[in-house]
Amino acid sequence: MDPYREYQDYVIAHRLREALGHAPGRQYTLAEYATLRLRRNELVRKLVARQGDSALLSRIEGISEDLCYGFWSNPGVLKGFLRRLSPLAHPVLESPRAFETLLTPGELSRIGELGLAGRYYLGWFRLPGLVNEPVIFEEALREQEALAERLGLFLDEFHQVAGW
Repeated sequence: MDPYREYQDYVIAHRLREALGHAPGRQYTLAEYATLRLRRNELVRKLVARQGDSALLSRIEGISEDLCYGFWSNPGVLKGFLRRLSPLAHPVLESPRAFETLLTPGELSRIGELGLAGRYYLGWFRLPGLVNEPVIFEEALREQEALAERLGLFLDEFHQVAGW
């Protein structure tokens, strides 16, 4: 996966979790995210090589939680998140346009198509229900990838110009 798209997905997951009262902490900058992501990879390599102690998996899970790692693409993570939501209505989850209230005006203008980001991100929530239907699950993943290509990179962080 493109590391910039991964970061963009992290930021949107963080904003969503914050809006719903489930944020793991402060939002990381791109550099901080990259540093933690590399640390997570290092810990996973140690775990696979069996170089770690019993606390290693716990450290990996902690970093994964901080990074919202796999939030959108891992049906198990999504299912767990959806289970933690209270039965109260969450306006931001009600429609693609409502979801896009998580974006800044600049981000919305870069996307250029109202509802596209909302359709993309809310589309991930259907995956947990499709896990036992591999053909439909694969089609849903292809649809998500097609939407991602149309969406592009829109975060403000990617479009800031350094002042002279």
